[in-house]
Amino acid sequence: MTSLFDFYKDKELRENVYNYLIDYLEKTAIKKTFAKEDTSSVAEAKEIIDEAFKNIELMFDPKPKKKKIKNEAR
Repeated sequence: MTSLFDFYKDKELRENVYNYLIDYLEKTAIKKTFAKEDTSSVAEAKEIIDEAFKNIELMFDPKPKKKKIKNEAR
């Protein structure tokens, strides 16, 4: 998990990896389109990549601190 956290902290690296994956998918989609193949798997792959990157953010984003509620009516 430590290396995944390091990956999350390095925003530039994270963006570069994400952009690389999306660029590669786009190239794959073009090849599949020209070959008249089904491209639905490419769209599904993009959704999975997007979800994975959102999940990393959810795993490591700092949780908001809970405020101590003081009941002044007592």
